[in-house]
Amino acid sequence: MSARAFAGVVRLVHPFPSLLVALVTVGIVPLADADAPLSRYLVLGAGMLYFQFAIGAANDVVDAREDAAAKPWKPIPAGAVSRRLAIGVAAGFAAVGLAVTGGLPAGAWYVGLAGLACGLLYDVRFKRTALSWLPLAVALPLVPAWVYLASDAWSQLLWWAFPLGALLGLAVHLANQAPDVDANPGEPGLAAAIGARASARLALLVFGLAASGAVAVLLFESAERAWAVAALAAATLLLARRAVRFFGRNGLFGLLATASGVLGLLFVSAA
Repeated sequence: MSARAFAGVVRLVHPFPSLLVALVTVGIVPLADADAPLSRYLVLGAGMLYFQFAIGAANDVVDAREDAAAKPWKPIPAGAVSRRLAIGVAAGFAAVGLAVTGGLPAGAWYVGLAGLACGLLYDVRFKRTALSWLPLAVALPLVPAWVYLASDAWSQLLWWAFPLGALLGLAVHLANQAPDVDANPGEPGLAAAIGARASARLALLVFGLAASGAVAVLLFESAERAWAVAALAAATLLLARRAVRFFGRNGLFGLLATASGVLGLLFVSAA
C-alpha cells in the first residue's frame, strides 16, 4: 500500500470520533471494575475502535457520490482510496471487532453487535431521513451498558444512561450535521429541515437538558459529581460560542462530542 493510500485509509476511518469513543470506553472500565484485568481493557478498547473504524469507512462508501460534488477532498472522491478498498476496510474492521469481542459474556457481545448495527444502519438507511438522529441516540447509551455488562457490574443507576445518553446522542448528531447543511442544500435529515443555525442552537439546548438531567439524578447519588457535571456543562456552553473560531468548521461537534464523553464518565462513575 502506498503512503497516499495509507493516509487515505486513516482519514477514511474517521480517527477523531473513533478514538474518542474508544478512549471513553476504556475510561469506563475501571469505573465498572477497579480490579479489571488488562485483557478487558484491550478487548473493549480495541473492539470499540474497530467497530468505529468500520462505521466510519462505511459512511464514506455510502457518501462517495455526494462527496464527489460537495467534499472532493475526502479519500474516495480524491482517488486516495478506491471504493472497493473502502468496502473491504469497513467489512474487515467489523469482522475483526466481532471476533476480538467474541470472548465477552453473551449479553455484552450482543450489545456490542447492536452498537455496530446502529452505526451501519445510520450510514446506509437513516442518514438522509428525518430519523437521522435515532441511531446515535440509541447507540450512545449502549457504550456504558456494554462495559458494565462485560464486567458483570450492572447498577440500577445505569438505566438513567439511556434517556440521558439519547439526548446527548441527539445533540452530538445535530452539531455534526449542522456544518453540512449549507454545503448540501435540500438534503433530507433533521438538521437540513431546521437549518444550520437552528441545528447548532438546538444541539446546545439538548446538551443542556441532558446535563441538567444528569445533575438532578446525581444529586441523589453524589453531590460532588453533580457539581462537576454542572461545571462541565457551563464551561461547554460558554465555549460553544467560539467553538468554530477556535477549533475550525467542525468545532461545535468536537466540543460537544468531547464534553458528552466526559459527562458520561462522570455520570457512570457514580454507579
